[in-house]
Parts: sequence; C-alpha cells; structure tokens
Amino acid sequence: MNDLKIFFWWIFIIFTLSCCLLCIEARIRYRNKKGIDRDQEFSNKYKYFGQPIYNHQQKIQGYELLLRELDSQIQRWQLPSDVNNFPLSKIVHTVKKINPKIIANIKFFSLNMTVSQISDFRAAYFFKWILGVINHQQLLIEIDATDLCQANFVQRHKVLKVLKQIDHSLIKITIENVDSSKKTYRIIKPYLPYTDFLKFDIHSFKKSPSHWIDITLAQWQRFASKEGTVPIVGKVENADQVALADQLNINLRQGYAYGEPKRI
Repeated sequence: MNDLKIFFWWIFIIFTLSCCLLCIEARIRYRNKKGIDRDQEFSNKYKYFGQPIYNHQQKIQGYELLLRELDSQIQRWQLPSDVNNFPLSKIVHTVKKINPKIIANIKFFSLNMTVSQISDFRAAYFFKWILGVINHQQLLIEIDATDLCQANFVQRHKVLKVLKQIDHSLIKITIENVDSSKKTYRIIKPYLPYTDFLKFDIHSFKKSPSHWIDITLAQWQRFASKEGTVPIVGKVENADQVALADQLNINLRQGYAYGEPKRI
C-alpha cells in the first residue's frame, strides 16, 4: 500500500514539475516573440506606399499598402529587412499616418500580412486595433500564396482557423501571387470558402516552352466563382496582359500598367 502511495506521489511531483517547466518556457517564448509588444528592434522610419487597384473602367477602387523602410545612408525607401517579423503595433502606428482623406475616398485598401503575423496569437487584438483606425468596410488582409505554401502544417492550420473566425463583413481576405501550379491549388483550396479575393500573378500564366501551366487563369476563375471569390489580376505591365484581363472579363487589375506604388 505504501509503495502505491509513493508511486502516485512521484507521479504528482513529475506532473507538477512538467507543468511548471511548460509555463516557464511559454513565458520565455512570449517575452521574446516579436509582435505586437516587441518593437524595440524596429526603430527606423517606416511608411506605407500605395499601389492603386483599378477596375476595367480605369477607376481607382482601392490601394494595396506596401511597407517600406527608410535607408538613412542612401535616403531610399526599401522593403524592411525583417518584414516577416515586423511588429503588428508598428503596422498600426504606420497606418495612422495615412491621410484620412485618402481612406475616405476609396472603397478599400489592402494590408499585407505574413503567415507568421496572421498566425500570431495576438492577431485578434491587432484586427480590433486596425478596425478602430480605418472605416470597417475598407480593410483587406492580403496573404501571399508563396508564403502560405512554404509554411508548415501547424502554421497553415492556424491561418485557416483565423480565416474561419474573422467577421468577413468587416475584414476581407485576399490570397495574392496565385500561380498556375497544382501545388498552389492543392494548398489554398481549403482556404477558398473563407477567401474574398484571389489575386493572380499574371506572369505565371504566360505560355512558353520552359513553363508548364497546370491550371489556366480561366480554370482558376471557375474555381473561384464556385466559392463566390472575386478574381484580381496583379503585376499587369503591358498591353497584352491588359488585353488578357479584358478577354477574361476580370474587373479588378493592378500593376505598373495602371500605376506604380507611391507615397500616400
């Protein structure tokens, strides 16, 4: 009987110590994780550049916000070196600098988020913050298809969970840089019911002897229409690509053929 008591006592001790160690590890991870409350390492000057999104009638429908960091040595705005871990608090602070008149006169603007940022357990608080800064009907969150394809299973599961939970009447979701490969289709297919826009990299749908197209842009359109997802063609740079968008009757377009990123 005493042996049994000692056995259960040791189980209790081991269980308690394990829980304590897990709590300590979680606390350390939380304190060292870059995110909403870890922005000390990001002290440079940041600004959003806006690239316009047009409809087929050449009218601006919104802006995609492209984060840039000022290189003080050459006085040039460029992509932040650690953009994947860019703190969510800094994003809010940078969005606040945008002229309110610009936000008021467009239907929406898109904000890029990495898989790491959107799967962060503090992302829900970030969405509340950002919705308090802008008009609720104007926010789009853009997730890069390449980033999603390179993420591990746990990260992709977290992103899918977030997309299921958010209020799509307030926050629209865009998956961008969608290409013509079967791999991309297989990975993002589960996200389509919770995705409002698909932005296609039009360069990925150009036929050539060295480039195989698994899924055409027209096929992607059919897949998207089944889920009520709106297509956007991105990186449109020349008249042929504009003609392709016209031929497929894709309303929303973005690229240098319509406008380059500019300070807003």
